[in-house]
Amino acid sequence: MSEFQRFLAKRLAISIVLTLVAVSVIFVVLRLLPGSPFESLVTAGNLSQQQITEIRAMYGLDQPMWRQYLSYLQSILLFQFGYSILRSQPVWGVLAPRLVNTLILLVPALVTTAVLSSLLGMYVGWNRGSKLEKLSIIATTFLRSTPVFITGILFVIVFAYNLELVPAFGMRSISASPEGYVETFTSLDFLHHYVLPFTVSVLYYSGDFLLLARNGVVEKRGSEFLKLHRAKGLSEMQQLARAGRNSMLPILTYFALRLGMIFQGLILLEVVFGWPGIGRELVLAIQQQDYPLVQAAVFIMALAVIVANLVADVLYAYFDPTVSTSGGGAA
Repeated sequence: MSEFQRFLAKRLAISIVLTLVAVSVIFVVLRLLPGSPFESLVTAGNLSQQQITEIRAMYGLDQPMWRQYLSYLQSILLFQFGYSILRSQPVWGVLAPRLVNTLILLVPALVTTAVLSSLLGMYVGWNRGSKLEKLSIIATTFLRSTPVFITGILFVIVFAYNLELVPAFGMRSISASPEGYVETFTSLDFLHHYVLPFTVSVLYYSGDFLLLARNGVVEKRGSEFLKLHRAKGLSEMQQLARAGRNSMLPILTYFALRLGMIFQGLILLEVVFGWPGIGRELVLAIQQQDYPLVQAAVFIMALAVIVANLVADVLYAYFDPTVSTSGGGAA
């Protein structure tokens, strides 16, 4: 087995352990919460105590904790998430449309801001000290440090209520009834609702990519390989292209990490715009203590982040020869 293969096996083992820890923590935390998912139904008179007992037995909530935990692990590892307690629907049937809605919003936003902000960051890094550099750093840092719901509310007030250019809430009009994903996501009505949350998402992610690209080009600008290219007579833009290409690894690995975190959704953004994504659904499920729904949602989110971290580690180890796969520092 090569050194890289041993490194990969080690990272895979760590990822498996982290996944087990994550799903175990959510199992314990949910059951430590006060109350139960049935209290509101009993209080409202919708279910009798006998019916509650039967439902608890159906979901295995009347069994000892260790039996519940083993059953929970088995269902999670087999991706058999069961039924939502309060919705009486398959968990995956509830989560899948919300996850698609989140990805449709955030993946294009992340790709857009990664490309545009990285290009701008490379340009301002090459022209260090310019007014454009100072303005872009101030603007993106301000947007990144401002809570996303504040930016969202500001955009809603200005563009939805004052200028009345776009809708303020939801993913489509109340009267719209599209069938299937293609008809839903290609309609003008959807695009009209899409503009505002998409724009806020792009601005929210922009600062990190701009600073990463800018810092990478600043570090490479005085390097020996660029001096050699300068001596060969390459133009400023050709030198910038080579400096940018050699500073792409941190951007790619950060993109991989961000892509994994997208599965969590931007919860506050989804709440502000009433976007029916997985983050907003998770908040509602936690409030209702819908155990199967919360467990499945958190498992998907945790798994996505852990896989993204694994991909980022492998990217660094595979493409950067200065990173040691044996854990002993630079080679």
